[in-house]
Amino acid sequence: MIEDLRMAELLCARLCHDLTGPIGAVNNGAEFLSEEGFNMQNQAVELIVSSAFSAVSRLQFYRLAYGAVKEGGEADLSDKQKLAADYFAGSKVTLDWPDNHTDAAGVSISLKMVRLIYNFLIIASAALVRGGTISVRIGQEEGEQGRKWVSVGAQGAGLKWDASWSKMLAGDFVSADLDPKNVQVGLTTRFASDLGATMEHNTDGEAFLIKATIQAGNNK
Repeated sequence: MIEDLRMAELLCARLCHDLTGPIGAVNNGAEFLSEEGFNMQNQAVELIVSSAFSAVSRLQFYRLAYGAVKEGGEADLSDKQKLAADYFAGSKVTLDWPDNHTDAAGVSISLKMVRLIYNFLIIASAALVRGGTISVRIGQEEGEQGRKWVSVGAQGAGLKWDASWSKMLAGDFVSADLDPKNVQVGLTTRFASDLGATMEHNTDGEAFLIKATIQAGNNK
C-alpha cells in the first residue's frame, strides 16, 4: 500500500512537470495578446495553437498510458500509432512505427498491450536525452495460437540508461527504491505483470530494446 502511494505521488509530480511547459506557453501567448500595443499577434496565435496541440496530445497519450482500460477486446492500432506520433511531434525524437506493424500486420492486441507499449515509449524518450529514434514493432510467433509480442527500441547519441532500470525491469525493487527518475520503470513492470507478460531487454551504450511477450490464449 505504501509502495502504491509512493508511486502515485511520483507519477503525479512527473505529469505536472511534463504538462507545465505547453500549458505555460499557451498562457504566455494569451498574455501577449492582451498587452496594449503588442504588434506580433500572428506569432502569439501560432504559439497558442502549437502549445495547445502539444498539451492536448500529451493528455490523450497519458490517459491511455496511465488510465484504466477495458479488459480484452482489440485496439485500433492505426489510431494509437497516430496518437503516439502526435505525442512526439515537435520533439527531438523520431517515431518509427510503420503501418505494417499496426492493424495491417494482422496481429490483434488489447488496449492493455497498447498501454504497455506507451509506457515503453515513455521510458525510451526519457533515455534519449539528446534525441534519437524510437521504433515500435508488433508480431506473433508461428501458428494461430503463437505468442504475441511487442517491442520498443531506442537509438541515439548519449543515450542514458540507468543501471537501476535493468534491476527494476526484472521486478526487483521496493518502494524505497522509487524516485522521479525510475518511477516510470516501476509502473511499467506493474502493467506487464497485470498482463502476465514476460519482459526482456538489452542495451549496448547507444541503443536498447524492451520486449514483452504474452502467452498464447491470453486475451488481455
